[in-house]
Amino acid sequence: MDRENMAKTLRRYGIDSFSVYKIIDSSKNNDYRLNIIIDNKYVLRINSNEITEKRLAEIDRLAERYRKINVLAPRLFKNNSDKYMLPLDSHIAYVSEYLDYETCEHMDKHIFAKTIMPDILKMIGRFSSEFSGIDLSETMSMWSIFELAPLDEKIDEKQENLDILVDFLSEQELPELAAAVVAANEESRNMLKKIYKNLPRTVIQGDLNSSNILIKDGKFVGLIDFNMAGTEVNVNNFCAESNGFPDFTNIKEENIEKVISCWLNEQQQNLAIILSEYTLNETEKIALPLYRNLCLLSQYPNVLTYMSLFQRDKTLGEKVLCNILDIIKRKPPICVR
Repeated sequence: MDRENMAKTLRRYGIDSFSVYKIIDSSKNNDYRLNIIIDNKYVLRINSNEITEKRLAEIDRLAERYRKINVLAPRLFKNNSDKYMLPLDSHIAYVSEYLDYETCEHMDKHIFAKTIMPDILKMIGRFSSEFSGIDLSETMSMWSIFELAPLDEKIDEKQENLDILVDFLSEQELPELAAAVVAANEESRNMLKKIYKNLPRTVIQGDLNSSNILIKDGKFVGLIDFNMAGTEVNVNNFCAESNGFPDFTNIKEENIEKVISCWLNEQQQNLAIILSEYTLNETEKIALPLYRNLCLLSQYPNVLTYMSLFQRDKTLGEKVLCNILDIIKRKPPICVR
């Protein structure tokens, strides 16, 4: 897009002049995505025809809710037709606020966990406490189980991850271990199905990766990129976001239980921070350990960590996964309020 057409489009949104701009082209194959940063105040977004006016309105309302709890989130602007979206040939355009802050993208993960993550976890609990059940979206978040998120095809993401792990174990000629993983997954899912519809849920930003988290002076201040926003069961979101970082770099046969215990303690501490801002009801107290089981077995970074360990040392990988299955069978207590 040249400057003249850019200016013409921006005038439709009440932006009559601008000085500098920066074009970021993140298109892939047939998915056209052009983000044009205008004077470090606005972003003109030009995409393929894959977003609707209704969806943009949902995102704008959600961002407003985050701002109500003092979390920065970009506003969307309406054009002179009182619409967010503007057709442009075979594409669509819309304009959002540009938040000129640093992200956590290049921050060391251990520093991030100690300095930024606690505030994010408190925000997760507070947001669900204040906005649970309000203005729920038909679009599900990427954490969704049973109901499919936009990028899911026939099964939810966690089931897809688990199937990858099971296929991998079969390739490792460990059919009994593969069957045990399937059985543990099915047991938790079947129990959840009985109470799933009664669990409180909230529309969330849905993609809290480091490139979407804004910081100022080393402190968490806001969120960007609401494209993955959707409705999610609160306790599923809590378990997913409190997963922590499974680090098996220095694991050995003699310290398996210690390393896994450290990881589970990290999860407990993270969950306790969330629950300092949110009170579980009785049904959620039943559901929480079941969702935790599914996360242990099938959350994406966990599955990658297990498979990587198997490739490094098959015997060690088998013992670690057996230990995880034993933990699920024992159903250890989870801190609740």
